[in-house]
Amino acid sequence: MPDRFATVVTCIDGRIHEPLGDWLRDRLGVDYLDMITEPGPDRLLAAARPAELDRLLTAIGVSERAHGSDTLVLAGHADCAGNPVDDGEHHTQLRRAAARLAVLLPGTRILAVHTGSCGTGCWRPYLVDERPPAGAVKSQSDTAPWDRKESSRSSVAGKT
Repeated sequence: MPDRFATVVTCIDGRIHEPLGDWLRDRLGVDYLDMITEPGPDRLLAAARPAELDRLLTAIGVSERAHGSDTLVLAGHADCAGNPVDDGEHHTQLRRAAARLAVLLPGTRILAVHTGSCGTGCWRPYLVDERPPAGAVKSQSDTAPWDRKESSRSSVAGKT
C-alpha cells in the first residue's frame, strides 16, 4: 500500500505540532503530514493578498503533486503570537479560509481545525469546519465518528 499524505497549513508554534499531528493521523488515517508553517495562518489565509495566497497555493500544490495529498488541513490555535485573537475569531477566520480555499481547490477535502489549550503544556485539536471536494457527497459514515466526538468535547471545553 502506498504512503498516504495530508497537507497541513499550520502555525510555526511548535507547541501544537505533535498533538495536532497525532490527532490528524488518527482521524485521517494518513501516514505522513506535509507541514507548511506560517505565523497566524488562519488570519493569513482568511485575508491573504494574491501574492501571499499564490505562495501558499504553490506549496500546497507541491504536496498534492508529489505525494498525492487530497486533504488540506488549515490549523489555528489558542495563544497564537502571530494572530493574538480569541478562539471565536480564530474559528471565524478558519471558516472563512476554508470557504475561500474550497473555491480555489475544488478537488480537495478541506478541514479547518483549531487547537485549544487544555492546561499548561496540554493542547487539544478539534474540528471547526469541513469542506468536502466539489461534487462529493458527505455521508454520515464519513463524519460521524469524529464529528460527534469533537462536538461533545468542544462543548465540554467551552468551545463552540
